[in-house]
Amino acid sequence: MANLLREKINKNEKILGTFFELGSMSVVECLGQTGLDFIIIDNEHGPFEPESSMDYMRACDSVGLVPLVRVREVSRPAILKPLDIGAKGLIVPCIETVEQAKKVVEYGKFSPIGKRGFCPSRKDYWGYSHPQGQPIEVGMQKENEDTLIILQCETVGCLENIETIVSMDGVDGIFIGPFDLSISMGIPGQFDNPEFLKAVERILAACKKYNKISSVFTGRFDDIDKYYKQGFDIVTYSLDANILVDGFKNIVDKAKGE
Repeated sequence: MANLLREKINKNEKILGTFFELGSMSVVECLGQTGLDFIIIDNEHGPFEPESSMDYMRACDSVGLVPLVRVREVSRPAILKPLDIGAKGLIVPCIETVEQAKKVVEYGKFSPIGKRGFCPSRKDYWGYSHPQGQPIEVGMQKENEDTLIILQCETVGCLENIETIVSMDGVDGIFIGPFDLSISMGIPGQFDNPEFLKAVERILAACKKYNKISSVFTGRFDDIDKYYKQGFDIVTYSLDANILVDGFKNIVDKAKGE
């Protein structure tokens, strides 16, 4: 179960995804027909538990989407469970301190990088996808390489420590959460504010310096190309629910001449 997202990043492809909030395997299958590269199954703001998340991951596998999970908190169960059931990477929200970042790596990466608990599970087809006869270290190393641990920079605390956090072994990248970051900075929703733009540049520069993945969310379609040109590796555009509503509203408005 190779991580196709990692492979696309290594090829410098433009990578685009969306947040999955609607909670239907049929929706996942539909999204798989669009050309999107990944979805983020939202365990923070969404209503999902491990069992339902696992079903959505299976749907992703069937249509070539890479399943990422945004976890609900920095804790061992919240981080371990999505990885065991097949998430190819985690988006970890609300990082405030270097110590929190260290805990995420401890829970999410196997030894010698972290202290992730080992158990055959769906992630490796219960151990049967490992090379037969190879020592356990082979599977652990492969899992560490394929599993993306991406920390969400959405607080002033994370921003102030961004260089230290990004440089850590086991942190694969940063995801900018613009809404909460701007709120934390005292400029809610002011995405064109010079201070906010400076913060984005600082985060991106840290990712480039340490060769880590740079990722950003936007709800504005015109920002997608802007972020690619700025140098971001990954753009997450909107939510499936918003895109559904906006799409049908556009159809209705045009059909009714409004």
